Amino acid sequence: MKRLIIFGECMVELRTQHGDTMAKSFAGDTYNTAVYFKRCLPVSSISYLTAIGADFLSDELILTMGEHEINTDLVFRSTERNLGLYMIRNDNQGERTFAYWRAQSAATQTINLMPDDNISADWFYFSGISIAILDNAQRENLFSLIKKLKTQGCKIAFDPNYRTRLWEDEDIAQHWTTRAYQESDLAFPGADDHLMLFRHTCADDIFAYLEDKNITEVVMKNGAIGVHILAQQEQCIVPVEHVSAVVDTTAAGDAFNAGFMAARLSGKPAVESASFGAKVAATVITYPGAIIPSGIFSSHITPLK
Repeated sequence: MKRLIIFGECMVELRTQHGDTMAKSFAGDTYNTAVYFKRCLPVSSISYLTAIGADFLSDELILTMGEHEINTDLVFRSTERNLGLYMIRNDNQGERTFAYWRAQSAATQTINLMPDDNISADWFYFSGISIAILDNAQRENLFSLIKKLKTQGCKIAFDPNYRTRLWEDEDIAQHWTTRAYQESDLAFPGADDHLMLFRHTCADDIFAYLEDKNITEVVMKNGAIGVHILAQQEQCIVPVEHVSAVVDTTAAGDAFNAGFMAARLSGKPAVESASFGAKVAATVITYPGAIIPSGIFSSHITPLK
């Protein structure tokens, strides 16, 4: 059984249904990946590393994680802070607009709340958002933890998932994103993220930037163009699935990452894993909300073994 630790923040999601009626659920970029990874590869062991509050919403989240079969052994409690929250609105094409309340969330203190760094895993996954919500001291401690995990043989996976408003400034975002890439065995750069953060305008720009980072496998998401894979100095493009009726693009990239990693950890080759990840993403965006019902998901996606 492969053990994966995923680090980040899960928030309360409020999604407009109609008029003034809203649906409540829980979501967040790395949390979404954790949920879909477990659905894709049920035999795996997933622990979500985060901090939550001591309030009733945090209690509900713990129960929800249990329902998704995500281990809560690395979920720490803050008596002073609560869960972050966001509201989402989708247009007719499924594109989303967010409003966030997360600056003082418990997850921003996750590394401070860890009693020690004696954890182990086969893989550790995090994102640019995971880094951005921390202060500089915690960022340094996070990278110390990652280095310690690597000495134990743990592989590191990273998605830059750049969100301008979460960073102090662009230079700081570039610095920490670059450091994350330098520690990564598997990276999921996005064309939009790199355009905003590094002014990279094409796949060649991104691969040139990553060339000296010693990343074993680069899986670049490039929208409708497809998925560019670079491994062992060989590059290929895997087409994405066409979706005629997009309902909600929330968690598309998170779901792709989950599907790709689940397939790779189950022994599938990179190209087949990218196709599987694309199918997972295509399923998720045809239903509302970041986390779609498990019954709907399983009717489209056959779990891996």
